[in-house]
Amino acid sequence: MSSLWVGRDHLIYVQGSGYLIPLAEVYKRYRFEDIQAISISKKSRIGAAILYALGLLSFAGPLVLVLALIDEGDLGMGSAVSISILALGALLFTSLLLRHLILGPTCVCDLQTSLSRDRIRPLGRFHSARQCVDILAEKIQSAQVPLREAEDAVVMEVDDRDRKEAETFTVPAPVIPTFSGILVLGIGALAALHLESIMLTVIMLLVLLLVSFFLNFSLIASVRKHTPEAIRSTLWIAMGLLFVFVGSATVYLLISAARNPVYTLDFMGPLEALTGIANEGGIGFYLVFLAVSLGFFTCGLLGILTSLKWKGLIKVSNSEPAKLEFPSVE
Repeated sequence: MSSLWVGRDHLIYVQGSGYLIPLAEVYKRYRFEDIQAISISKKSRIGAAILYALGLLSFAGPLVLVLALIDEGDLGMGSAVSISILALGALLFTSLLLRHLILGPTCVCDLQTSLSRDRIRPLGRFHSARQCVDILAEKIQSAQVPLREAEDAVVMEVDDRDRKEAETFTVPAPVIPTFSGILVLGIGALAALHLESIMLTVIMLLVLLLVSFFLNFSLIASVRKHTPEAIRSTLWIAMGLLFVFVGSATVYLLISAARNPVYTLDFMGPLEALTGIANEGGIGFYLVFLAVSLGFFTCGLLGILTSLKWKGLIKVSNSEPAKLEFPSVE
């Protein structure tokens, strides 16, 4: 609901309130020279993790029970719909729990002036809050040079060293291999969708598993390091596509098994069902998997180009005596 905007000589806090969308907004403007302190305090994230885990168990428990009670080869359409709802619910809470863990520790951030002390709600994650404050530090200190002349030189030296490290954008090491894997996954998924080869389907499922691991590592690294927002957003989009693919595949397999019990007899049944999506899935499932495959391809290609662009910009910036200039950010 709320957002934070950086100007040349001031900071604007848009404090929104509402339900699903902001229904009312309050604008607060802070001049850099008036800011006395920005404090960050970590909070425990165990409560939210437990909440998401309970939501996951509330869907996963009945799902396991229903699967245990259904006889092999006797999956009706009603059972398929019930299992699909439970599986999608479990997948939703799994994604929320995974996102919560990837974003890292939670925190509260307060901004203090001589007139007020306000809680900055958009800065609710410790790593992103630290990065935001590091960006603001130089602007605030530049505006308050006359006020800082009497400060201890040792403290200033430590502050400058920490700030210089935080101000440098970086592209984490696993990012480009992850985008390369996503690109391969998109091309392979398109080929598997149209060639109908069980071997190709198996290979793509293995690539999907490998990419999912690298994607998690890349997201964790991009959250903890000062990664350009374009790269970070593309990684999150790829993660969303991954969950859409898994959810769609689950629903498709259950409906296919309800229509044709042969798909439930052994390990090859689900592989044969996934291989025949183009012919047996109908136009709806075909378009869904086609869109997801094209999404993987686009995310992979765009991510590689964006990462290479930023690596070049960072290299040029580090070779010059001038510091990297930050644009206005939300």
